[in-house]
Amino acid sequence: RMWWAAHYHLNGRPDGVQWWPGAPNADHASAWLHQQTARRLLLQPAQRDLIDGLVALTSQVPGWRPRISDPAWQILSALLSPLLHHGGRRRSDRQVLEAIIHIACTGQPWTRLPQDLGSFQACLRRYRLWHADGTLNRVCRAVLPETDTGWQQHLAAHIAPSAGST
Repeated sequence: RMWWAAHYHLNGRPDGVQWWPGAPNADHASAWLHQQTARRLLLQPAQRDLIDGLVALTSQVPGWRPRISDPAWQILSALLSPLLHHGGRRRSDRQVLEAIIHIACTGQPWTRLPQDLGSFQACLRRYRLWHADGTLNRVCRAVLPETDTGWQQHLAAHIAPSAGST
């Protein structure tokens, strides 16, 4: 199913073909393709051919991409709760928020967080803190530029059912 989702997101759907219930969105399919590309050597030859065919449809190997625009960050940075720092390398708030948004948009587990976004443990810890203190709700309610409303909606949907969990 993930191969078909990635294929249709890259090629478009044929006439009359509908998405199935719970079908992965383009971000989830892209994250899956990036994961498969990274583990290409572990795949069977026929699976490699399928992945290579999908990668050939893209101009580059899909992966993480920033979602928060600079104008949105100007608004959001004022909404984030200050954190005490207890040693070690503190992750930037923007990097952590990008990680949280990546998880919300792709549906990937925290353990598959791209390395560019930092330690999944640190990001998950901040996610839990910001979820508990209402910071993520403030981020979802903020009035942002139109280019940022897509990820904002994914984040709102992600945190809504997880009240008290994760």
